[in-house]
Amino acid sequence: MEKEKNESSSANGNPKPWQSYHTVYTNAKAGMDGVDKEKVQRVVYEMSKGSKYFENEERKEAFIRQKIEHMRARCAKLTPHDISHYPKVADNRVPELEATRDLSRTWLHVDMDAFYAAVETLSDPSLKGKPMAVGGMSMISTANYEISF
Repeated sequence: MEKEKNESSSANGNPKPWQSYHTVYTNAKAGMDGVDKEKVQRVVYEMSKGSKYFENEERKEAFIRQKIEHMRARCAKLTPHDISHYPKVADNRVPELEATRDLSRTWLHVDMDAFYAAVETLSDPSLKGKPMAVGGMSMISTANYEISF
């Protein structure tokens, strides 16, 4: 019990430090509805501890916290005149930006995650129905949507 308490607290007093660890996670993908987001965050957090990536993320988080505090301090100093002035500045800038928009190019994004996982499953039928990821030790390029309970 004491071990769990120590593992689930951090230097900033957050009882669940993995909740502030910004991993890329979405349950908006097909088949991800039943995935326990907190469990995924916790596992990624625990497995990342001590890595260069983790240390860099902690540095970035500290920088962002400092930047937010600076912005809050500046916000507290805004006068009613400032608050009414800046929306007018933004409204005047919108037509300038619209005039410079370039809609001559087309962008296409194709999400192939499930495809690559399916290819691996075809290569190794024993993977069918099992949660798995495709990639190396430093990066996962895709994963299937199987749920493990």
